[in-house]
Amino acid sequence: MAAVARRAERLRKVAWSLTEQYELPLDRQIEARIDDYARPKRWTFFWWDGPTETQVRRAAAKLDKDALDGVGYQREYSYIAYAVAAIRFLREGDPGEDPFRAGVSVYDARRLLDALKNPGPSDEREHAMAERLVKASERHSSAFGDGDSICREATEKGLSPLLRGEGAPPLSPIEMLTERYASGRASAVWMRRLIPMTALEAFAAVQADAKASPEHVAAALSLLPELHVALDAAAASLQARLDPA
Repeated sequence: MAAVARRAERLRKVAWSLTEQYELPLDRQIEARIDDYARPKRWTFFWWDGPTETQVRRAAAKLDKDALDGVGYQREYSYIAYAVAAIRFLREGDPGEDPFRAGVSVYDARRLLDALKNPGPSDEREHAMAERLVKASERHSSAFGDGDSICREATEKGLSPLLRGEGAPPLSPIEMLTERYASGRASAVWMRRLIPMTALEAFAAVQADAKASPEHVAAALSLLPELHVALDAAAASLQARLDPA
């Protein structure tokens, strides 16, 4: 590899240009530094969360291609990013998977993060859940690197604890009713993956509970518009069976 004039200066300039291009905060800026663990040692761009490795490679090549010869690229992930990945992996899992065994490993989370252009929370609710998962994971010790304790906590406890207790994000009406009335497989699916009961199941559960609280009755009544739409669609489907071809 040929020597490159003022390489350190040029690479740091590229790193700062990329940081500005992707509007990264200073604590997540892209840095150009010598990777002492690489063999042989080499210049490497390091950054947290933010754009993917492919994005940074392509953008950097447009800025100073000559200075980039042999440069490495390494995106690392914050605890919040690992928590977001664990939450999404469980929520978006195979619907047919046994809910009592559903889990996420740090390798699952890493694969998901590697494919995300922005591994941060999508909204305030997801951010609050991720923060609570990171906090809960502190009870674990791990020798397997960042994110492992977070994934272990999500696997052992599921996601529903993230919506309980002081400071938890508020539950929607269907979530409130699922938390109260789900049992068996429905309870496991809710606990592990935050998949609620259907509106019809939840409404029927409240209707059958003579001691349902006013709060739960109100939640059930709020589902009526959704129930009407579902019943109308079901009725139309049945009517179509009676209509002549």
